[in-house]
Amino acid sequence: MGKARLSSDYRLNTSVQHRQTYGQFFTPPALAKLMLKWVIQPQPQIILDPAFGLGIFYRQFLTLQGDNPALSSQFFGYDIDRLILSYCQDIASDLSLILVNADYLTADIAGVDAIICNPPYMRFQKFSDRTSILADLEIKLGYKLPGHSNLASLFLVKSLAELNPGGRLAFLMPFEFFNTGYGIPVKQNLVENNLLKHIILIKNERDLFPDALTTICLLLCENNGQDELIKFSHITTQENLDEIDDLSQLEYSQRAAAQLPSQQKWSPLLESPRDSHMIPEGFYDLSSYGAFKRGIATGANAFFILKPSRVKELNLAADCCSPCISKSHQIQDFVLTDDGFFRLVQSDQAVYCLNVLTTSHPEVKAYIEFGERCRFHQRYLTKRRHPWYKLETRQPAPLLVGVFHRGRFKVIRNFSDALNLTCFHGFYPNLLGLNWLDHIFVYFISDLGQKLVKLNQRQYGNRLDKFEPGDLNQSRVPNPEQLGSLDKAAVARVLKLAEVDRFGAIALSNQLMDTISRGH
Repeated sequence: MGKARLSSDYRLNTSVQHRQTYGQFFTPPALAKLMLKWVIQPQPQIILDPAFGLGIFYRQFLTLQGDNPALSSQFFGYDIDRLILSYCQDIASDLSLILVNADYLTADIAGVDAIICNPPYMRFQKFSDRTSILADLEIKLGYKLPGHSNLASLFLVKSLAELNPGGRLAFLMPFEFFNTGYGIPVKQNLVENNLLKHIILIKNERDLFPDALTTICLLLCENNGQDELIKFSHITTQENLDEIDDLSQLEYSQRAAAQLPSQQKWSPLLESPRDSHMIPEGFYDLSSYGAFKRGIATGANAFFILKPSRVKELNLAADCCSPCISKSHQIQDFVLTDDGFFRLVQSDQAVYCLNVLTTSHPEVKAYIEFGERCRFHQRYLTKRRHPWYKLETRQPAPLLVGVFHRGRFKVIRNFSDALNLTCFHGFYPNLLGLNWLDHIFVYFISDLGQKLVKLNQRQYGNRLDKFEPGDLNQSRVPNPEQLGSLDKAAVARVLKLAEVDRFGAIALSNQLMDTISRGH
């Protein structure tokens, strides 16, 4: 059976839930072949695939072996999913393959000459025995791993520890791990031990990895102890894969290891190295002015978030419902005023959030009982709250930034009393930030602000990017002196324009930011 046919049959005969439970995303055959050709160049005696799946790497090994009978490596494959291994019966009895139905993270493996892997893409927190697995791994590695590490990064650090001197490793990874806290010790290991040789960012992940929800990159590592420049390449089309016979044929730029400090996010350093050096002198971290926080998570929007018509139907008192923004598309302008929110009410948008201050109202009590009959109180978040229907207390955030975006990220100056749910992060200024809210808004909507703040974004599949609150808080913004140099009347005009003319507001904000960037 062809490799593409095998993958299609497996998808058709297994549920999405099953594949997600095991974090299964399949490697395109052309990419698998290039990865395998790279790791076998030193003619390894033992090759390990820690996440065997449908056996794409071993099947490519058989193809290459047919062209080169001298290729006589012993291939080991691990996979925890018995179902997916049942699709490998055609190769399970091969003498050159030893197939193990077990969790690789608990396997006791020593010296391997070559490792090739597309690891599971899922949160390690889902594993019930994660504490013992982490403890064993830390003994093996000799350093501590963050408990919120994802599964792919644990596969990587374990594999690196098992790689023989002179051995090679090719690993597909979610690119966002370069920007995370749990990625810091991994990056430190890769750079300080001179393991990392080449990073290849897969730009067309929607075509190559249709099931993946994050941008994928390929890491090529070699345990040769040599301090070499680290290469960085892109694969942008399927034709890129089809045109090359060897990964060394890809165009690349180079970075010295010193240019990739483990404590910093690597995305801006690797994707836009010139932009990272264009931050004007004297810029502050946004955290100097306040902090972004996640929006309110209800745990059961179907119960807590109500349309005006539903509020009327339930006869809920006004003080039992707080105005809120529940979906990003509800705000299309740069500014949200009371009038703007009233228009959402008139169009019967879901813009009220149940806010239970007292259960003395019979209508509220009846609605809570309805929620319990529907088992909303047994959801993941609600069952951890006491009482389950009591949401966290928040004040309206005066500045909102969209969590997900493609292209420009959404910025809202909020003059209304509306709270924000998790579709937006809300900025809560400190005493210093209160004086500069409008100026920071002007910076955020400008081309300069969009470019520099996005240096901290996280990349997902299909060109989708994301901010976490910490990403925004670490973004760079003008200092108070620089903000104070902006003409106050012009800042006020941007706010007025933002209500009626988005492009005009951006153009004027660009003019104002030019005075700061030229000062650099």
